[in-house]
Amino acid sequence: MAKNKAQDIKVVIGVPVADNDAMRALTAQAIGGAIIGADGLVVDMVLRRSCDIVSNRTWLVRYAIEQGATHLLFVDADMLFPSDLIPKLLAHKKEIVGIKYKKREFPVKWLYKTLEGEEESETELFKVAHTGTGVLLIDLSIFEKIQGPWFNFGRDSQGALVMGEDVWFCNTARDAGYDVWIDPTLQVGHIGEYIY
Repeated sequence: MAKNKAQDIKVVIGVPVADNDAMRALTAQAIGGAIIGADGLVVDMVLRRSCDIVSNRTWLVRYAIEQGATHLLFVDADMLFPSDLIPKLLAHKKEIVGIKYKKREFPVKWLYKTLEGEEESETELFKVAHTGTGVLLIDLSIFEKIQGPWFNFGRDSQGALVMGEDVWFCNTARDAGYDVWIDPTLQVGHIGEYIY
């Protein structure tokens, strides 16, 4: 992909990392490949390390906006993806677009939920109710319209976790009028005991 100065696309790659965790070597390699594959569109890659994933993601959004970026690519520290990820996701021209990937558990389940009435595709972009933020490209202009908190956990009356911060974000974005999309064509992995 040629450098796209006309549109002034500037991508920050944001990696939220827990205090007791580290980025996987394969994830670091994938990020390096994606930076090269983006041909000058990536202006920064930053890790935010703390025990609170909600504050990590919020901090990364604010940081990317302060840097003058147009897009934030969330990458969790245990993801594997191809080097052409960024140009392919940008080409869709969607405010929020992610990829299909699996939870690291058995039985294996996908980390997204299709919207009622929407068709899931293996070859075409499709809309979802929510998806994981493990690999998610967000147009930062949406944060002018989305009221915070952008990320949070949903808990029931007994304090049990019923909604992760990724589902919270997708629901909040959809409530503000934005669609959440999945590109099913990108081959990705979720690194655990093996690559899910």
